[in-house]
Amino acid sequence: MKKIILSTVVVVMSATFLSATTNQEIKQEAKAAIMKMGKTLKMHMKQNMKAGGPVQAATFCSEKARGIEKKVNASYKKGISVKRISLKYRNPADKPTADEAKVLQELHTAFDAKKQLPKMVVKEVGKNHYKVYKPIFINKGVCLTCHGAGDVRDEQAYKLIKAKYPDDKAVGYQKGDLRGAFVVDIVK
Repeated sequence: MKKIILSTVVVVMSATFLSATTNQEIKQEAKAAIMKMGKTLKMHMKQNMKAGGPVQAATFCSEKARGIEKKVNASYKKGISVKRISLKYRNPADKPTADEAKVLQELHTAFDAKKQLPKMVVKEVGKNHYKVYKPIFINKGVCLTCHGAGDVRDEQAYKLIKAKYPDDKAVGYQKGDLRGAFVVDIVK
């Protein structure tokens, strides 16, 4: 009887250690993928904002950002993809799935309660299948040009946005607000 109990404890301890190692590996892969996607989108957004202001930046977002996301996703190793999601999405393609919406709601609840949000949340979706969430915040005032309240949004840029996305929900934010999350889907 003692041998059975001892071997069960060893198996449980090994599984816990493996899980922690796997969790760290998953986070590292997700972080690299998010950094690449975020850096690429930010670079293009800055270029467009500098070249033509909010109207050109809004045009870029509505017409080219999705293609850039696809190109960046194609550059990752097989089994990894990144997308942006929000409960208040602009593009219906950014609407979260039911499981993603649940995680976003948990993040928003914690944010509203002024709790420290985790840098990343790892969810095991299935055997060797994970989703990693990294919160996105409105950290720069320039984001409010298209995502802020009516009194701070650029009128011309928002006219273009509203024409493309008549059901836009991605407005009314203030600096520091939780905007949504990057989601990295990893299948090993």
